[in-house]
Amino acid sequence: MDNLNVNDLVPLIARHLDGFAPETLWGTPYLMGPDGARLAVHLLMGRTEWIVVTGLYPMDSPDLRGRSITVAIRRGPKHIARKIARRLLPKYLRDLKQHHARAALHTERTDLVATLATLLPGNTVTAAEQEAVIRWRHGCTYGVFEVRDHATSIEIRNADRELAERVAYAVSQRST
Repeated sequence: MDNLNVNDLVPLIARHLDGFAPETLWGTPYLMGPDGARLAVHLLMGRTEWIVVTGLYPMDSPDLRGRSITVAIRRGPKHIARKIARRLLPKYLRDLKQHHARAALHTERTDLVATLATLLPGNTVTAAEQEAVIRWRHGCTYGVFEVRDHATSIEIRNADRELAERVAYAVSQRST
């Protein structure tokens, strides 16, 4: 079976795979699914009777490696779809969902850091994979915000009464 026939096979597989649609990008056939799921389909190198189906992750997830399965073509599109659903999709979709959850937390943290950086005078931001630290100074008052994905800590030194009351009020309003 040549590459043209693989392109013809992918729409037939998609008919038996709930939520997936065929698409060809740059000559490679894909099965595009829900929540950004993308399965590349190609012939096994040097073997025309087998295809490789690889679950691909977004480019911003270098820590995740694509998951692949090899399936015999001769069994037909329905069999291939069942193999994909049983052997590839459970782990691939779980990893993809976890990636999206981590990306959402990271976006929330980035937004909070950007907001704090615009509000705090004389700040410096140090960002790492898991946290960001904002140090700021205004006159003799200074402080540190440590922003993590699940928690933020605040340290303020030499604050006058008005600033301490405003921070306490903001924290009480936010926690209710």
